[in-house]
Amino acid sequence: MIRRIDPDTTMSRATVHNGVIYFCGHVAPGADMTEQATKLLTRYEELLLENGSDKDHILFATIYVTDMALKGEFNAVWDKWLHPGCAPARVCVEAGLGGGGFLVEVAITAALLEA
Repeated sequence: MIRRIDPDTTMSRATVHNGVIYFCGHVAPGADMTEQATKLLTRYEELLLENGSDKDHILFATIYVTDMALKGEFNAVWDKWLHPGCAPARVCVEAGLGGGGFLVEVAITAALLEA
């Protein structure tokens, strides 16, 4: 069974299948990478908990940054956010994010706690 969370015509906020939740990419407003990353990861922590998972159960993350020179600043926030020994597989790529002043977008796949 596939469960779609907040679906619309183009996409769903998340999709759940076989004990795994797949989130669409999320962004957060902020003056710089540190502020955007902090807000974004705080929101992901809330989304994970609301949907039956947590940051220790993240399986994979795709991180899009507008400039690879900002990757280290993102990683500093990311590394503090994760619990030791719980870093997921991930990829980080440089991409245009379509305006809005966003510097980073993150899409996460996580195992459900009950799975």
